[in-house]
Amino acid sequence: MGEISPITAHWTESPEVAVAHHLAANDGIITIADALNCGFTEAQVESRVKRGLWVSPARGVFLSVEHRLTEAARIRAIAAARPAVIDRLSAAWWHGFRHDHPPEVTASIPRGCKTRARCDIPADLRRRTYPSEDVVEVNGVTVTAPALSILGATAMLDDDEALNFLDRMIQKEVVTVPELTAALDRNRGIHGLGRARKLMAIAAGESEFEAERLFVKLLRQERLTGWKQQVWLCGYRYDFVFPEERIAIEIHGYSFHRWEDRQNRDLTKANAIATAGWLPLAYSWKLLNHHREESMTQVVRAVAARRGELS
Repeated sequence: MGEISPITAHWTESPEVAVAHHLAANDGIITIADALNCGFTEAQVESRVKRGLWVSPARGVFLSVEHRLTEAARIRAIAAARPAVIDRLSAAWWHGFRHDHPPEVTASIPRGCKTRARCDIPADLRRRTYPSEDVVEVNGVTVTAPALSILGATAMLDDDEALNFLDRMIQKEVVTVPELTAALDRNRGIHGLGRARKLMAIAAGESEFEAERLFVKLLRQERLTGWKQQVWLCGYRYDFVFPEERIAIEIHGYSFHRWEDRQNRDLTKANAIATAGWLPLAYSWKLLNHHREESMTQVVRAVAARRGELS
């Protein structure tokens, strides 16, 4: 229990209580410097280790055996053992953006740092020096800021998971596209971020043009003829039209579902031409990239059916 000082009239803690509070607030991790700041002596630290009360996962870093070596403890130990910045998937996890953590703590050490401190915790360490704008402290740990953490995590995921993750972060307004772009620009040349930039362009809405180009390629592969691009019908412009067959096709980007007003507008468009005797079809970036065969089979059958009706 804390004691009140008659001189300062403030509550003070004994070293044992201060250490216990530190361990509780830091997932069971404490450094020699932390212990000394709490009032311990080096002899008391050595005594805890000799008695098996503390174990050392890294040089100068200790874990109380009363605590498990959790993901958070692993991250704190890596950050404490080296002048490391927690980044990529570990940073995204630390910020609370992802629920799963990789087998190894992802972190970076500034270029030129010669530290070779012992650390028994598996880590994916890179040599990188991040701009100060992209480094923050969260709960006592130095990590990359939200935008760069999201981009770094994206670079480590496969395409589908990366796009879903990016889209969710943008949709939830955890980060904005300008913030992501600025972080990319500040960190040009960092391995993996080139791929993150491409994926961000898709998730941010620039995929529609690429989807239209792909659709043209697929139409030609199927040897379908008689189609036109960017045609006005019933007061609306459609991406692709088969005039003779009276089929109108809309192509949507990856992030189409994010914009409710656009969805409502396209529903109105589809209803307008349907009542005029046209067949409206719509395909998204996801459908054309991941369900290509099914999508094009549908188009081919629709065109064949309409042509059969006209013959």
